[in-house]
Formats: sequence, C-alpha cells, structure tokens
Amino acid sequence: MNKGKGKKAVCMPVYSYYPFDPRVRRAAEALIEEGHSVDVICLKGEGESKAGSFNGVNVHRVSLIHQRGGYLRYLYHYAMFFILVFLTLNRLDFRRKFDVVHVHSLPDFLVFVAFIQKLKKRKIILDLHEVMPEIYAARFGKKMGSPLVNFVCFLERKSCSFAHRVITVNDARREVLEERGVPPEKITVIMNTPDDKIFIKKNVDEFKKRLGLENKYITVYVGGINPERNLEVIIKAMAILKKDIPELFFILFGHSYGQEGSHYVDDLRALARKLGVSDRVYFGGRLAGENVAGYMGLAHFGVISYLANPMTELAMPNKIFEYIALDVPIISCRLKGLYSLMGDDAAIYFESENEKELAENILWLYHNPERAKFMTERGRDLYRSYTWAIMKKRLQNLYSR
Repeated sequence: MNKGKGKKAVCMPVYSYYPFDPRVRRAAEALIEEGHSVDVICLKGEGESKAGSFNGVNVHRVSLIHQRGGYLRYLYHYAMFFILVFLTLNRLDFRRKFDVVHVHSLPDFLVFVAFIQKLKKRKIILDLHEVMPEIYAARFGKKMGSPLVNFVCFLERKSCSFAHRVITVNDARREVLEERGVPPEKITVIMNTPDDKIFIKKNVDEFKKRLGLENKYITVYVGGINPERNLEVIIKAMAILKKDIPELFFILFGHSYGQEGSHYVDDLRALARKLGVSDRVYFGGRLAGENVAGYMGLAHFGVISYLANPMTELAMPNKIFEYIALDVPIISCRLKGLYSLMGDDAAIYFESENEKELAENILWLYHNPERAKFMTERGRDLYRSYTWAIMKKRLQNLYSR
C-alpha cells in the first residue's frame, strides 16, 4: 500500500467490539489524524458486518461472541480468537505490510499473534487495558501468589518482554509492571480520558420528558454490566433514601457479555422490584459512543461502585474522567488507584458494598450543593493534567519515535 513519508500501517487486534470500545477507538482515530492507516481486528457483534470502515479505520470482525465463564470457557474463547486473529492479520499483512501491530489486552498473550511480524522486524506494541494477574485473582477468587495467578504473571512478563513497547492506563499499574521486571523506559502511560471532540452534551429533553425526569435527582451509569461493577449497591442505597429523597432516580445504560452479564441485569431488575424502587430505575440498552455524554450529562452525581479486589484496587475507570468532564460530582468506593488520583477534595468515598454509607453520602451531597460545586471544580483542576489532548499527543509521539 502507498504510505506517506513517516506514516505507518498499523494493525490493532482487540478482544472486544469496535467502535464500542472507547479506548481502542480513541487510539485508532488519533493515529488516523496523524496520517497513519489503521486496521482493527475485533469481535463481531450481533447484526454487525464482517468488514467495514468507521471514521477512516478499517474494521475486520471475526465471528466469535465474548462470553465469561470458568477456566475452560476463557481458554477456549481466547484460543479461538488467537487463531482467527492470526489468520486475519497475516492475510491483511500480505497486502498492507504493517509497520506496527498494536495489540490491546486482554488477554496479554494475544501479543504473540504477531510473531511473524516480529520476525520481519516490524514493531510490536502491547496496550494493557487491565492487569491480567489481578483480574484472574479477582474473577476466580484466588490469592495473589497462588499457582494460577503466578502462571498468569509469567504470561504477563513474557508478553511484555515480546513487545517493543508497553502501554498502560495509569501510574499505579505502571509501578506494578516495573515491580514485575518491565523496564521503565519501555512503558508509556496513556490514561482513559474521553475525547472532547465526541464527548459532548446533547439535547435529551425528549428522553427527560418521556421518563418524567424534569424534577428528579438523578444518577446515571453507562458502561459494562457485570457483578464486578457492584451496581446493586446503588439500588440498595436508593431504597434507604426513598423517604429522604423521593425524587431520586437511577438511569442505567449498558451492555453485558455472555450469560453471566445477562443474568446480572435480571438480578438487578429483581432487586429493584423487591426493594420497591423499580419505578425509580430505568434500564436502557447499549449506547453508541456519541450518545454517552448526552445521557451522562443528566446526572446530578455519579457513583463508582466497584467491588474491592486486587483488580479494582488498581482501577482507573474512564467513568471518572467522563463525570469530571461533564462537571458531575463523584461518590466513589474507596480504592487505592481512585483515591490516589482524586484525593479528599475531588470526590467523597464509601466502603465498597456499604449501601448505608453510600446513602449517607448521597444525602449529604443532596443537601450541600455548594460542596458539590467545589468537588467538580477540583476535579476539573486535576483533569487538566490528563485530558485526551495530552494523552493523544503521548500516543502520537510514541509512534513518531
């Protein structure tokens, strides 16, 4: 293919859906903006075409559905995806002659799909969206240092060693990678901050009118739906506050992967009915990226409600930055990564799974609008150091080097 001077042909394999994965979309479009060409190989969602183009990015979808489960289910799906990506990558490479293969985890070992390209002296980037050992410890109830987690740590080290460069999402995870032997000069931190060009408030007056939201006190969640998000704690807190804040309303837009996620949505609906707040909870489907800001902008406050485990202790969800960008005050579970970023001024905290403490925080915020305004201002001050304009430039500079 024809490339301008200094421009690169890039392939991005990702075990996710495109363009619905915001981190992959931001990265791909940042490279397109610089004149590089980008091909994404991803999962094929229901009703999606096998191939197409989105904002200049060539998208190639493999027919495999993301499902959670036990060890064997994960192993089967990861192995099948690895094979399908390997075949697609090398078929495309015959024509594209990729300069860079930029692999997005999970799984970390997907990076080895590019072993032929590495033999051909192409550059390999491993973009670690998550820390795989901590995820497996959390998901399967294992302790750090157990045989399974140690094996996953071994895979992580080998995957990072195979790549020429490693990207991670925050400083806490960078420190963990360094402790595990990844050279500091090999690591670039690119945080999950929203793209201001597409993360823009939209007019949702018709939606507000349809749900009767004009005089409601609203919290909004948009994102993945699974038990690790601990969304039931928000519903339990709402039940506690039925008398104190009768206008409290919870809007939930999201998507689930596989059977476990679908059951979790049913469990949330059943919990809302049981606690007598089903008329105060709205369940929507998956939102297109360009609509997320509009609906999140309805929120009077946002809640980060993760379960506490080795994975979430290092989490830095993009919801944090999305709420900040929209001037929405944040109530967060007290986790190491989140607290190290936000401190005591830009958020208030509750212990994970403690619905009484969450309810107290919501009630306090409800009665202290000036404090809520101060929190959003402090959040904005922090956000100036982490905007997507800054993160995008880091990525583009990495490619220019």
